[in-house]
Amino acid sequence: MVENAKPKTALWMRVTLFISVAMNLLVVGAVAGFFVTGGPDKRYDRTRTDMGTLFMRALGDEDRRALRRDFEAGLQRDGRERGAFLTEFEATLEILRATPFDRDAFLASVADQSRGRAEREEMGREVLVSRIAAMTDAERAAYADRIEKRVREIANRIRR
Repeated sequence: MVENAKPKTALWMRVTLFISVAMNLLVVGAVAGFFVTGGPDKRYDRTRTDMGTLFMRALGDEDRRALRRDFEAGLQRDGRERGAFLTEFEATLEILRATPFDRDAFLASVADQSRGRAEREEMGREVLVSRIAAMTDAERAAYADRIEKRVREIANRIRR
């Protein structure tokens, strides 16, 4: 009696099939994740609802670029470097790692960082208001419409 032995599938064929199935599962998972979570715009970390973010996102790309340029120019006018806050954080980390821990030095460092952030936020508000003041009435109305639309989207998401 003759046996019909099933030919063994080549290793490269099995590996290719495995990779193909794995890639298909990844795609299906990504699509399912998109529909379940509502997509990347629905993620909390990308949908901050603070007022500054709402006002900034409603601007066009060119206006946002101009604001960044104006903001950086303001930092330079004030004699501050663009990445100065990184140096401040490094100093704070050194205080945290020091033994014994110096509570007062840490408190002073955190307070300095808070003051610096408040100063940068104030500068950002000034730059934004100057940009808005330079808009025409029609540009400002369209800008307000974009903000209103975004606020409605946030309100709808909260109501769900």
